[in-house]
Amino acid sequence: MYVITTHLNADFDGLASMVAARKLYPDAALVFPGGAQDHVRAFLAVHDLGLTKLKDVDLAKITGLVLVDTQEPERVGPFGELCLKPEIAVHVFDHHCGEESEPPYQAAHRTVDAVGATTTLLVERLQADKVAITPFEATVLALGIYEETGSLAFTSTTPRDLEAAACVLRAGADLTVVCDTLRNHLEPELIALLNDLLQSAETYYLEGWKVLLVSSTYDRYHGDLAEAVHKLAELEGVDAVVAAMALDEKVQVIGRSRRPEINVARLAQAFGGGGHPEAASASVKGQTVVEVKERLASLLTERHRPTLLAKDVMTKPVISIGAGATMADAESTMTKYQINVLPVLDGRERYCGLLSRETVQRALFHKLGRTQLANLIQEDAYSAEPGTPFRDIEGHMIERNQRFVPILEKGKVVGVITRTDLLRTLHDDVLASARARAKGEEPPPFSVKRNLRARLEERLPGPIVSLLRLAGRVAQRKGVSAYVVGGFVRDLLLGRSNLDVDLVIEGDGIAFARAYAQDVEGTVKVHERFGTAIVISPDGYKVDVATARTEYYEYPTALPTVEQSSIKKDLYRRDFTINALAIRLNEGQFGELIDFYGGQRDLNEKTIRVLHSLSFVEDPTRVFRAVRFEQRFGFRLGRETLSLVKGAIKMELFHRLSAARLAQELVLLLSEEEPPRGLARLGELGLLKFVHRSLAWSPQLAATLKSVEDALKWYRLLYLDRRMEPWLVYFMALADAIPAKAVGELLRRLRVPGRHAEHVRQSRFRSGRLLERLGKRSTLSAAEVYRSLEGLSDEVIVFLMAKAKQEPVKRRLSAFLTTYQHVKPALSGDDLKDLGLKPGPMFRKLLDRLRDARLNGQVRTEDDERALVRRLAKL
Repeated sequence: MYVITTHLNADFDGLASMVAARKLYPDAALVFPGGAQDHVRAFLAVHDLGLTKLKDVDLAKITGLVLVDTQEPERVGPFGELCLKPEIAVHVFDHHCGEESEPPYQAAHRTVDAVGATTTLLVERLQADKVAITPFEATVLALGIYEETGSLAFTSTTPRDLEAAACVLRAGADLTVVCDTLRNHLEPELIALLNDLLQSAETYYLEGWKVLLVSSTYDRYHGDLAEAVHKLAELEGVDAVVAAMALDEKVQVIGRSRRPEINVARLAQAFGGGGHPEAASASVKGQTVVEVKERLASLLTERHRPTLLAKDVMTKPVISIGAGATMADAESTMTKYQINVLPVLDGRERYCGLLSRETVQRALFHKLGRTQLANLIQEDAYSAEPGTPFRDIEGHMIERNQRFVPILEKGKVVGVITRTDLLRTLHDDVLASARARAKGEEPPPFSVKRNLRARLEERLPGPIVSLLRLAGRVAQRKGVSAYVVGGFVRDLLLGRSNLDVDLVIEGDGIAFARAYAQDVEGTVKVHERFGTAIVISPDGYKVDVATARTEYYEYPTALPTVEQSSIKKDLYRRDFTINALAIRLNEGQFGELIDFYGGQRDLNEKTIRVLHSLSFVEDPTRVFRAVRFEQRFGFRLGRETLSLVKGAIKMELFHRLSAARLAQELVLLLSEEEPPRGLARLGELGLLKFVHRSLAWSPQLAATLKSVEDALKWYRLLYLDRRMEPWLVYFMALADAIPAKAVGELLRRLRVPGRHAEHVRQSRFRSGRLLERLGKRSTLSAAEVYRSLEGLSDEVIVFLMAKAKQEPVKRRLSAFLTTYQHVKPALSGDDLKDLGLKPGPMFRKLLDRLRDARLNGQVRTEDDERALVRRLAKL
């Protein structure tokens, strides 16, 4: 006799796995080893699944056991002893992995894999064996998958779980039944329990993760305690909840984690329980709730550092100033680097005190600009060391109302911590949730300490992931910090393909690049002046490496002056918050997302936002970039950013831009997938006039751009492998929209290269005559069409197609591109010499005449051409 069973207090994953296993072992009995969760019992009260009661089973007659959703003998009640008997065949299906999950017996069959639900493993087996299931069975299996994966939203969910869910849906699973069964209403007793748990809550910040440790002796709630803990984690938006709750004569330990770094299964195992990293439990006898809670707190802090230290949060390197400098010098430095506090150093580079902008401004007001700083610095400001816990620093900053704390090592400043550093490190997830709830929205599904390791591995080619991991190992070996930054991170979060890898190194980027290239066994090209390098791997992947840097502008629209800095400062110099994101690559922190400036929030809210109010003043090309990103991603300019754009337009800073920078941004915008939308937005904002003063948005320009878009689509259908520059065709449309006499000025202002400029002139000054010639006669020979269009680039031909209104003209342009321009005579100059002709101007005329004859169908073979040559040359 075979029995299929699961763990004590069975959940829907256990029940569904049993039902699925019966399809593989049709003669086996389904038996619970002891009890089931309330909602499982409620379901079985309505639906008969043919379960056999434990009391009706003769254990002595069992010859085989099928264990699902567990493999531990101590979790299957009276069947545990049978597992250890060698004469009984044990078959295991489970999704709890790890050394601690290895059973103390030899299984006849063992399917164990790290998926979100054990039901998934059995659905895969049913598919492989081509075993059919009924719609009702599919519904039960869906209950198992959806409950165990949190409706496919838990971090433990894998692509295989989604595929299994799709399989049971195709088999007829009823999601209405699934939703109604799994829906948990907040009953009064549950609300009372949650309130009791919150009253006892202690918050731990463990290596940046927020963990809630709670306890309760409330005894009037008779529902599923695990669901209550899960609900508490959802309501509070924390990374993990660990609960100790009195239950009859024992204490129930339940853990729920939303981060793989907080493994609650290890906590449960310390009390003799089990589970997986995201959900685990244990029953503890002989201890009080207080004792269990204290033990949990000890275990948490043993396995995870209880706090971040100053060195984990601080910004480095630090902008400082010497004590011998003047107040005027300090004001200049603060303005240049956009900072409000400066550490002051003595002649030996040792810390003396702090100088605030308020102090500097008052000194300048009192005409003390030449006064040395040593006379006016704040010497009693609180300072900390790299190993100081951040909680201590936070307390001092609040008590002293001090916004800037220098971090000192042997008297020297090695870093600083600002209020912004602390708030973003500790509380950004709480603030984001509060903002969302204030708007009546769901809290955003991210936190500052989000880890993207799984997403990197799932969405990127294997060689790219290997390059990133290797960069982290090299950085660790060199004692520096490595980050992948910018558009790569942005597009990874948006689910868009982007393999342009840009690394930023906190430290010597050049030294890192050389070591990295050696490990990659690739080549490196170094730019010492800029602190950058390019590493190319043997399989052709390119990685750009830069030293973390900050920048300042000597005057509006100037190119920036760059200096070495920290990752925080490096990200701050970027154009928009969505591009100021980084992923840490060092070992032990691989995949950790760095977001100092709210880039995740703006991606979630589909907003383009600059990092500071002078962004467009310093670099007006960012306005064009903002429009480009806005249209590419379907985002919108934030309200403040839009106001800053309008301010930059009023200041007319764009006229002072170099031609090269303006032209580069325009070409990039015209190279987007839908340039007309970007140009329309430029027109709406009043920016087209900065391309040329006579250029403005109009219905006629909109119609021309739409025609160009259609013509380019037609061209791509014809020539998928043909190289051409679509941006140039759109530029031709812009040149077509301004007076003829202004075209030359436009080309000169933007310094359009000679070849491109000539194509634009042809499109502007020859298109009208060419279209008239191609459309003036109903019968125009192929040779005449060829001679009219000979020498024109594909871009000009496509522009002519966009401008053409008559169908016969469009057909002739199409014929030229697809056929006429490829026609050549069979005979060459050498053949003409063989016929007895002397080389000279006549050769060109004869070859042109042969081509025309070919185009017009007057000759078809080489012999026809020879006859025509003899006739024309009168041989």
